[in-house]
Amino acid sequence: MKNKIVLLALAAFAITSCRKEKENIIPGPTNGDVTVSVVYNVGGKQLLFDSIMYTNAAGNKFSVTKVHYYLSRFRFYSGGQVKYSSDTIIYVDAQKNMQFGFTGLPASTYDSVSFHIGLDEAQNISNSLPATIENVNMGWPDMMGGGYHFLKLEGHWEDTSGTLGYAMHIGNNGFMVRAGAKKSFTVTGGKTLNLKMNMDINEWFANPHTYNLATDGVYSMGNALLMKKLSENGGDVFTIE
Repeated sequence: MKNKIVLLALAAFAITSCRKEKENIIPGPTNGDVTVSVVYNVGGKQLLFDSIMYTNAAGNKFSVTKVHYYLSRFRFYSGGQVKYSSDTIIYVDAQKNMQFGFTGLPASTYDSVSFHIGLDEAQNISNSLPATIENVNMGWPDMMGGGYHFLKLEGHWEDTSGTLGYAMHIGNNGFMVRAGAKKSFTVTGGKTLNLKMNMDINEWFANPHTYNLATDGVYSMGNALLMKKLSENGGDVFTIE
C-alpha cells in the first residue's frame, strides 16, 4: 500500500513539474523587420549620372541628372491577402544612398509588395508634409492643382540639332503611380530581412507606352496626356531582389 502511495506521489510530482516547465516556456517573437535599399539601372546598365550613354525604347540617347520621388502606401501580401501595411511617406533622391525600413511584420512568407510612387488624394495636400527643403522643393504649384510632385526625372538627350534638356514631372491627383513587384521572401520573427528595390529608368519610357522625347515632348508638367503615359509606364519600373 505504501509503495502505491509513493508511486502516486511521484506521478503527481512529475505531472506538476511538466506543467510548470510548459508554463515557463517563453514563445519566440512572432514579428520581424524589413530593411529596404534602393538601387538604379538603365536597361540593365548601372545608372551613372550626367552621362549621355543610355538609349530608351524610342531610340532617344539620354542622360539622367535627377531622380526625385515619393513612395507611399506600402502593402505586403501573403497568399494574395494584405498581411502588413504602412502609410509612411518616403522621399527619395536617387543620388543619395537610400535605405528605409518597416517594423513589426508578421513572421510569414510573402509573395508580393505593392506601393504608390507619389501620393494619393488623402496625402497630396499642399503644405501637409514637414517643411523640409526636400518637401518644399517637391511642391506642386497651387495654381496647377497644389499638392506635391510625385516624380522629377530630369536629364539631357541628343537631338539632331544637338543636346537638349528634358524634365519628366508627374503630379496632380489622378496621376499617382500604382506600382509593385512580385517576390517571394520570408520574414522571420526577431530578425531583420534585407530587401533590394531596383528601379530601371528605361521603364519610364516604355511599357505600355513608348515615350519618344522627340515627338511626345520634353516637359510633362501640367500636360495630362504626357503625365498619364508616364504614370501608366511607372507601374513596373521596380523589381525586388
